[in-house]
Amino acid sequence: MTDVRFSGYGRKRPQVNKPVSLLHLDSQNPRLPEEAQGKSEEELLNVLYKEFYLDELADSMAENGYFDAEPLVAVPHKLPSELEDIDPNSKEFQDFINRNSTELIVVEGNRRLATARLLLDLELREKLRIKHWPSLSEQVADDLRILPVIVYLRRSEVTPYLGVRHIMGIQKWDSYAKARYIVQLTESGLSIKQVQEQIGDKQRGSTTQSYVAYKLLEQVENEFDFDTRRAKRDFSLLLLAIGQGNIKRFLGLPRRLAEVNPDEPVATENLDDLRVLVTWIFGDGKKERVITDSRLITNRLSHIVNSAEAVSYLERTGDLEGAYERTDGEEKMLLKYLSTANLKLEGALGVAHRHKTPEVISEAEKCEQTIKALLKIVRSTDD
Repeated sequence: MTDVRFSGYGRKRPQVNKPVSLLHLDSQNPRLPEEAQGKSEEELLNVLYKEFYLDELADSMAENGYFDAEPLVAVPHKLPSELEDIDPNSKEFQDFINRNSTELIVVEGNRRLATARLLLDLELREKLRIKHWPSLSEQVADDLRILPVIVYLRRSEVTPYLGVRHIMGIQKWDSYAKARYIVQLTESGLSIKQVQEQIGDKQRGSTTQSYVAYKLLEQVENEFDFDTRRAKRDFSLLLLAIGQGNIKRFLGLPRRLAEVNPDEPVATENLDDLRVLVTWIFGDGKKERVITDSRLITNRLSHIVNSAEAVSYLERTGDLEGAYERTDGEEKMLLKYLSTANLKLEGALGVAHRHKTPEVISEAEKCEQTIKALLKIVRSTDD
């Protein structure tokens, strides 16, 4: 019989019950901030508490204990060399993961593990200055000391599950975490095509777009003194931007993002264009961003970058609407302004005879002066 291996190979893996003391948080978790990756267990707990809203989860666990219907997913912390090619459904592997000495890294369920750990350890909560958490009954504490875990042989076997669940599925990570996970997979040796297949991206393009956007932001960090925290929070805006044909041309990117050079997505001659684009979308700490809504990327910015005149105006003033007005050239903008003003004045002319007040006369005289100045300028033969 042919030895067939795939991620869901074999009988469905049984749950094993492991002491919390043998379960470790995943320092490679894509949802963690980059500065937290690779940190100590205590530092990871602190980050998870501060940034991942564990309080509500703590209330639920203190009341109900741990729901076995939501087992953690883990891989061995250290897999003995003699077990590297073992059948994960074999008795030998089951015996190994059931040993009291076998430690596991939880790759799915870090919030739940962190919450259980903190609920059980008052001293640790005090050290991390966590206040007002619920106390546990002895029965609930006993329940949380042993958690249900499904164990995979190696991290790569969990990749499709995490991709389907958090990238293409219903419990999706934010767009930056997805992109970082995709990049991590490519750095482990997978091609973009292989990543697409593993995470179930049937449209293909979204994986490539996430990958390229991440590499662009990485290039911004390497080339400029730029605080990218907002860009990571609002990463979906960058994804949207590089999906626009005009913006790709503005950055000098190929039409097909799959052809982008990941080591240098934007060529040297277009680096300044990358800088101004990211500044417009996210701000740079000195200049405020001009994009406050994703629709402004498609309805305004994608048109502006197609006009050198509009780009120059936007970079100089930060006035998005004014730049958009200039996308057809300044003369057409002027004609549009004059046409609109004339329509308004014609409307005023139709009702002016009923409102001969000092206020109306004053405003009409201002219009007169403006018209005289305008005619003087356009009739002048000077450059």
